[in-house]
Amino acid sequence: MGEIVQRGLPEPRSYAEGDMPGSIRVACASRGDEQVDGHFGSCPLFLIYQVSADKIRLIDLRVTENAAQTDDGSAYRAGLIKDCHILYIQSIGGPAAAKVVKVGVHPIKLLEGGEAQEVLAQLQKVLAGSPPPWLAKIMGAVPEERIRYRQPEGL
Repeated sequence: MGEIVQRGLPEPRSYAEGDMPGSIRVACASRGDEQVDGHFGSCPLFLIYQVSADKIRLIDLRVTENAAQTDDGSAYRAGLIKDCHILYIQSIGGPAAAKVVKVGVHPIKLLEGGEAQEVLAQLQKVLAGSPPPWLAKIMGAVPEERIRYRQPEGL
């Protein structure tokens, strides 16, 4: 991992559960810099961020080099990020996406990729505004807060 950090990645900062109320954990597939530019099956690492409406914190770098020594590299990679809520990747195949979903992570493909901080800044806008019900649930909103459309009274 030393080589990856030498390529200019910032040092992850510590995080304890509850440090950032209303936050979610996000994995970004990367080829070794602070970009979302990796294919799920071949990226050398996942950048792990904790993201709230007002903070973005890099909390871990998870190297995938041992995936090649396993019987199921996709399952191994999914296991590396199973504590995350969202995975941003540039590309992912169907069977691999199914393994990611099976561990409870929502994969989001960004065909053009992008700077991780910019992608996460867009996510922050969603978190601060009106997140979709599945995301509001992850953030800890109670069911009444997740209802987007209410039936008018009297109907």
